[in-house]
Amino acid sequence: MSKRHHAGYVSNQDIIHKCLETYYDMFSNMPFQWYVQNVYDSTNRKGFNIHQKEIESTVRYFLQWKGREVCSHCMGRWQ
Repeated sequence: MSKRHHAGYVSNQDIIHKCLETYYDMFSNMPFQWYVQNVYDSTNRKGFNIHQKEIESTVRYFLQWKGREVCSHCMGRWQ
């Protein structure tokens, strides 16, 4: 990893989690895909090349811990 904003984190999941928490603290009622896209954009702006599928599965995991279920068919578009 390069020496960037999130360089102290040890894994892609840590980077995704930090970005998600930032967005979730400000916007807790957004649809699943909104979080995925914003975390994806944020990690890329910070210089991390994390595949969108990895961001999708990691965001889903962390949202489930917050009690937010994500429908696998609609990918949370209606939540």
